[in-house]
Amino acid sequence: MATSTQSKPATGVPIEISSVSEWNSILRHAYANNQTVIADFHAEWCQPCKVIAPVYANLASQQPFTYFLRVDVDGNRTRPIAAKYSISAMPTFVVIKRPPGEEVTENETGKGVVVDRLQGADAPGLARITNTHASRAYTPPSTLQTREAEKSKDIGNDLFKKRQYAAAVDAYSKAIALSPNSGVLYANRALAYYKWIQSSRDGADSPEARNALRVKQMEDGLKVTKLEERWGKGWVRLAEALLEAGCEESMLNVAIDQGLEGRRHNLEAAKEALTSAVGLSEGKAKAGKFHV
Repeated sequence: MATSTQSKPATGVPIEISSVSEWNSILRHAYANNQTVIADFHAEWCQPCKVIAPVYANLASQQPFTYFLRVDVDGNRTRPIAAKYSISAMPTFVVIKRPPGEEVTENETGKGVVVDRLQGADAPGLARITNTHASRAYTPPSTLQTREAEKSKDIGNDLFKKRQYAAAVDAYSKAIALSPNSGVLYANRALAYYKWIQSSRDGADSPEARNALRVKQMEDGLKVTKLEERWGKGWVRLAEALLEAGCEESMLNVAIDQGLEGRRHNLEAAKEALTSAVGLSEGKAKAGKFHV
C-alpha cells in the first residue's frame, strides 16, 4: 500500500519512510516547493493503523501535490522521527507546512512547521485535515508590476471575449512591455495568437500571414514555460503552438519528407507538453482558456 523512495519523492501514493535522512530530504523538498506533508505515524502491531491505512492511501491518490508519508514508530531508523514529534498514540497524523508568507531564500534548508495533528483512526477527521491543508496545483501570480499593465491586460481579456483577437494581441503586448516577466501575459497572448490564426481574418487571411503568427505563438509558448515551468496551463499553450507549427499549412513550402518528419517531431513534442500539463494540473488541464 505504500512505496519507498530514496531520492525524488513521488506523489499520489503514500511513501514509507526508511530513515531520518529520507524524511529530512522530503521535508526540504516540500518546503522549497511550498507543498504540504501529511505523516502517518503507525506501528505494525496497531490494528487501528491497519484499518485506517486504505483510507489514507485513497486520500493520497486524490491529492497528487501533497506528500503522504508513513513512519513506523518502532523502526530502528525511524524511531527518532516519532520521538521528535512526541508521538504517544497510534495512529497519529501530523501536518507539516511552510509558514504562510515565509519566502524561500537561496540554499534554504527549512523543513516547515506542524500546523495540525490528529490522533486515532478517525476517517472523517483525516479527510477534514487533508482537505484543509492539501497542496494544490501551482498557479502563477496574476498581479502585474504596474496599474497600466493591469489595465492593458484587462483590455486584452475583454477584447479576447469579444473575439477581437488581433486587438487583444496588441493589448497583451502593451502589458508585456510594462510587465515582461509575467508568464500569465505570455500565455494569454499565445492563446490570442492561436485564436487569431483559427479565425483567418484581421490580418490572418493568408497562409503566409498565419505562418508568421504561428512563429509568434511558438515564441510565447516557449517563453511561458521558461518563466513558469510548474504551471500546467503554460504547457498547454506550448502544445497548441507545437500543433500549429506542425499543421499541413505550415509545411506548404517544405519538402514532403522533411514536412512529414517535422510534423512527427512536433506531434511528439506536443504530446510531451500535454503530459506535463496534465501532471501539473491535477489531470484537469484545459485548452482554449486564458488566465485572468
